[in-house]
Amino acid sequence: MIDVVLKRAIEEYISNFKVMLSFGVLFLFLPLLLAFSQFFLNSGTVFLSFDTSLFAVIGLIIALVFLYVFSFFVSLTVYSVHRDVQQINFDTYWNTLFKDAALKIFFLYLVLAIVFYAISALGFMFGYVYVALIVNLLLALAVMFAPQSIVLDKSTVGESIQKSIEFWFESPQISFVIFLLASVILFIIMFVELLLDLYGLPGSILSFLLVLIFLVPFIEQTKSYAYLLRVALLKSNEVSHARAPHVERAKPIYGTRLRERPRMGSKI
Repeated sequence: MIDVVLKRAIEEYISNFKVMLSFGVLFLFLPLLLAFSQFFLNSGTVFLSFDTSLFAVIGLIIALVFLYVFSFFVSLTVYSVHRDVQQINFDTYWNTLFKDAALKIFFLYLVLAIVFYAISALGFMFGYVYVALIVNLLLALAVMFAPQSIVLDKSTVGESIQKSIEFWFESPQISFVIFLLASVILFIIMFVELLLDLYGLPGSILSFLLVLIFLVPFIEQTKSYAYLLRVALLKSNEVSHARAPHVERAKPIYGTRLRERPRMGSKI
């Protein structure tokens, strides 16, 4: 089953590559965020440091706009898988769910960002940095499939967290492989960033771009595809499609028969 999920996720990423490139719009926020002292760029991520100045409030507002746009594109990525698998009408989906889903994902990410920041601050304050990192990791894993539940099941934020945890118990192997895959890809991106920095090149900027247009959309599509396979009918159909042998159809050859008279000119 894991091979089916990965194979179909790659196919989905390639077929929806224009949607994946839309994440590049978020790159425009980078100069704005880095103009404020409380933000710094590392490992493909923009980090927030504590700043009590009045000027920092403007930076936080820009960060909130960035987070909402990011949530919008995450919901768009999850929807792209849903559309390809179940042929959902875009206009209907937009009017009934899409706007609401983006807001729910935004609220989920905002609460998580506040919780992660508070736990990290307490860890630094009391000298339990590694404990804080482990707690944040466990919380992140618990809500890993929450965006998929919000978009695909039309769940509330609370219900999406519950269903995300349930999915871990239902499919622990697939969930762990997706987490491991994301970790390996992130490690490779960080290695590329370090290598470029050693040669005086802007490795942090490239890593941020790679995270936006490759890591995040690809992993979100992989999670979405795995989450959709909970439905037995979809599961059997998609497994058959993914494991079916790929046969190249011969292209038709169009020609003029000798007894046919061409409209213009001669046959020779």
